[in-house]
Amino acid sequence: MGWLYAKGIPIEAQYLYQKALDMAHKGRDEVALRYFRQAIIIAPDYATAFFEMGNCLARLGRYEEAREKYEKATHIGSGVPPTS
Repeated sequence: MGWLYAKGIPIEAQYLYQKALDMAHKGRDEVALRYFRQAIIIAPDYATAFFEMGNCLARLGRYEEAREKYEKATHIGSGVPPTS
């Protein structure tokens, strides 16, 4: 795998994130979602994982859930807590 370490994110969460991306790139979005969920359990402020979860959910037609993940990623990145 050719990936970079994300400062402040536990390596275990980053590994799960990379596994999720691999599954998503192979068109296995349901499997990818499981890996993303595991990554954010370990690192609840992993904005990139929330964003990519949103992408998987959107591809699966689960638009409301996708919107929630995109909002969460945006709020983590901005430092402003979500309103919902």
